[in-house]
Amino acid sequence: MSIEQNGAGNSARGGLGDSVYVQFGCGLCAPATWRNFDAGPAFWMQRNLPVLKPALLKRGFPDYPRNIEYGDVIKGLPVAPGSAAAVYCSHVLEHLALDEFRTTLRHVFTYLAPGGTFRFVLPDLEGLIRSYANSSDAEASSRFMRESYLGVDAQGRGTSRLLKLLFGRSAHLWMWDEKNMAYELADAGFTAIRRARIGDNPDPHFAEVEDAGRWENCLGMECRRPG
Repeated sequence: MSIEQNGAGNSARGGLGDSVYVQFGCGLCAPATWRNFDAGPAFWMQRNLPVLKPALLKRGFPDYPRNIEYGDVIKGLPVAPGSAAAVYCSHVLEHLALDEFRTTLRHVFTYLAPGGTFRFVLPDLEGLIRSYANSSDAEASSRFMRESYLGVDAQGRGTSRLLKLLFGRSAHLWMWDEKNMAYELADAGFTAIRRARIGDNPDPHFAEVEDAGRWENCLGMECRRPG
């Protein structure tokens, strides 16, 4: 049962006094009913060096919605402790080193109100390994390296390579399966840990941030801060 169902969350900014819905690593997905944070280099440059924005757009970088806030979850988001009804992220945690991941879990736990939900999706290491191990394709290992983002086809050149080295987090730094993730979540203090499927939480706010394409063949998880 979600915070909303318990009667504690009546709006994105209400419930439990003044609870919020927080999404980090949001990219271009920025529903108005959520506080949306991103720390990508292109987003940072658009917001802090607006003179560069036309050049960035011309080079194919997206035009980020105006309601996105800059926020690095590893350093800590400007979210009051115990204020969030829910926290969500999609394909973010695998881009963190293990120590950064554990720091992020501690931060998320702090942001959540008692009974609040942390829900996320990321690549499924077990599924990728199973696909590789069961394949007789001569290029199965190359496909595994590409699909897991553990391999690099090319380093790139010039400015784009420099930006990736300085700011980028496109590589996957730590991959997860359900068992290992459940262990880490429990160690961080979360309870009600389960594998999640897209749309299986009745809180309608999650439908605003969940994208079917990002859940396909991936590992979704849900847990709560104890109430």
